[in-house]
Amino acid sequence: MKPIIYPIGQHASLIYIKSDRFKSELLSVSFAVPLFENTAQKNAMVMALSRRGTASFPTQALINEKLDLMYSTSISASARRLGDMHALGFSADFLGARYVAEKGGLLPDVVRMYRELLRAPLLDEHGHYTAAFVESEKQNLRDAIRAEINNPRSYAISRCRRLLCEGEGYALSLLGSEESIDALSAEDLADRYRALTETLSPVFCYVGNTDACELAALLRDAFGDFGGVGVPYSSSVHLGKGMREETAEMPLFQGKLSIGFRSDISLGHRLAPALMMLNEIFGASPASKLFMNVRERMSLCYHCSSALDLFKGTVFANCGMKVENRAVAEEAMLAQLAEIGKGNITDVEFDAARHSLANTYRQAFDNPGVLSRFYTGRAMIGDDETVTSWREKLVHVTLDEVVEAAEHLARRAVFFLKGTRDGEDEGEE
Repeated sequence: MKPIIYPIGQHASLIYIKSDRFKSELLSVSFAVPLFENTAQKNAMVMALSRRGTASFPTQALINEKLDLMYSTSISASARRLGDMHALGFSADFLGARYVAEKGGLLPDVVRMYRELLRAPLLDEHGHYTAAFVESEKQNLRDAIRAEINNPRSYAISRCRRLLCEGEGYALSLLGSEESIDALSAEDLADRYRALTETLSPVFCYVGNTDACELAALLRDAFGDFGGVGVPYSSSVHLGKGMREETAEMPLFQGKLSIGFRSDISLGHRLAPALMMLNEIFGASPASKLFMNVRERMSLCYHCSSALDLFKGTVFANCGMKVENRAVAEEAMLAQLAEIGKGNITDVEFDAARHSLANTYRQAFDNPGVLSRFYTGRAMIGDDETVTSWREKLVHVTLDEVVEAAEHLARRAVFFLKGTRDGEDEGEE
């Protein structure tokens, strides 16, 4: 399944993935902008405000009512890191054309709704957002920031990320800080909306069976003159220098440890598949060394895993343990990575990792959202890899390549969130 790319006007593009396997269709729109401290929070607010009201649907209730009439179509907003970029967008999931009475299906209505959300926000006579909506979304943002802090596991990872990549966009919170929320104004946010829409280069991705030329024509009518040249993708990928450590306290029963590694391997590197295999063997699956040894055999922690971001070349190894086990748990985690670097990987471990990754990308064909995220992310960095070709590369990774990839991994940050409560609670996140 190789997507076809269509130009949409001067600045947008369409990734077309033909499939009749699903009862629903999917159309997403994404764009990436540099991730800066002074704009990340405004970007989040602009995306939230776009769902509060538009010129034709001035309240969220009216937007939802329209979506309900479209056979309960869902449109969700998304925000994620893409290297040092801030990837924003929407994804619409709707009933396939062959199941609805309307000629042409729901796709024309979905494109019109996207046009409303992106091109016709609800602004007052001064060109500002509605003050009541802004204040409401400020509170929602505060709640989201507090929820992020109240999840100890993700909070520890975010603090480790800041240590690991300080001074780079990747280190920043996508929500910003609670202290900066009060300074946001309806005028500033409207200015940020205009700055975004004048420079972004939208990438649409469609999974379904509607004719490609028909869809491209719909999008050109709605977005042919939309956007700008955009900012080229960038991400600082390197081994880094030095070592940074930090400890903070929180009223928890457990301690949360996050170890950050940097690599000079990203998606375009020949060893990218090997680094993904390394991460799978290290801590990304229930058959991994961290889970089977540090958690199960040694019983040093309640959870223990690792996560890889190939857009940035980072790996985070994370665990939750009794506070007094911090040092021995960290030593055991690093020892497991050292074993990989020495090539001490059993056939069972290697085959389990290979089969796990192969199955993950085989299942991608069963999920339109996964296909959309895979191809949209690749398109934004100028990579034409397909799910099938990527899966084949993973299947053919060798032990020597995994060992070589380990040589490109350097520990550069450690963050420990120390619990201060007595006792233990194994259910604590």
